[in-house]
Amino acid sequence: MDSNGFSDPYVKLHLLPGNAKATKLTSKTIEKTLNPEWNEELHYYGVTEEDKQKKTLRITVLDRDRIGSDFLGETRIALKKLPMNTVKKYNLYLEHAIPVQQARQEDEMIRGKILVALQYNIQQGSLFVTIKRCAELIGMDSTGFSDPYCKVSLTPVTSKAHRQRTSIKKRTLNPEFNETLTFIVPFKDLPKKTLQIGVYDHDLGKHDDYIGGIVLSASAKEDRGKQWINCIENPGQTFEVWHQLELDS
Repeated sequence: MDSNGFSDPYVKLHLLPGNAKATKLTSKTIEKTLNPEWNEELHYYGVTEEDKQKKTLRITVLDRDRIGSDFLGETRIALKKLPMNTVKKYNLYLEHAIPVQQARQEDEMIRGKILVALQYNIQQGSLFVTIKRCAELIGMDSTGFSDPYCKVSLTPVTSKAHRQRTSIKKRTLNPEFNETLTFIVPFKDLPKKTLQIGVYDHDLGKHDDYIGGIVLSASAKEDRGKQWINCIENPGQTFEVWHQLELDS
């Protein structure tokens, strides 16, 4: 609380477990009030069913000062308690700070997620790859952010057009691309093809940093193979899936 008897409160959200800057969101600051009203929506993208069972939302209220911020209180909500596709309102008491468990080694290895849509058009002999967005990317720059873009290759590569890339999104860990890349490829060749998608951090005058990637093919495991096979077996239909990025893809 400030010397004038009021506070300048704001809210920080942190999706636990997770160390990435992208798992932390911040509301706007409401000045000089003890009864703030935000009416603000903050979004987490790429939350999977597995995340819902394992993760908890930490909600912290702080008082913004010229130098630093004062802790006012916090509370937590387990995601598994949230109903699907339903808005649920909570009245919660703020508590003293609760220690955050040290991140597990596997959590520190998480590179982020990517949402990819695939469709094959038989009439055009074309594979449409839509890079929708990424979420919870790790920050590669000293600022804690990245300037991400995606490289997409259809292998074995038989033409320059089988290597494409998206635009660069500046200073973000949750980039939204919504870019469709078109690959001309005979339908009969699709089962033997592999789609490689890499996410990079663009650096001016330096080598771009590799954030993580995925490989989709008929022999890939779990959702990566399932999405590719669904695309082949159902021409004209679009299949959209979130994938976890890996350092070794």
